Amino acid sequence: MAKKARRAPAAEAPAGKTAADKIAGVLALIAIKDMDKDDAALKLDAIGFSSKEIADLLDVSGNYINVARFRKNKPAKKVKKKKAS
Repeated sequence: MAKKARRAPAAEAPAGKTAADKIAGVLALIAIKDMDKDDAALKLDAIGFSSKEIADLLDVSGNYINVARFRKNKPAKKVKKKKAS
């Protein structure tokens, strides 16, 4: 008969977010308070937050962060000038 796997004691289980993580999140929210979500996502990405952390802070999906990165790197469209008649 196979042995049952023992669960790790509660003290050894990962605690989730630490106090430092929570403080970093609050400071990040203060820093991006009046920013557009795209700009805020790019700012947090530049600071070093992961896509998942940014998505949690801004209440958006992880894909939104990837789209914001794409928009940043996308070259601006050239405007065609109409010929004067």
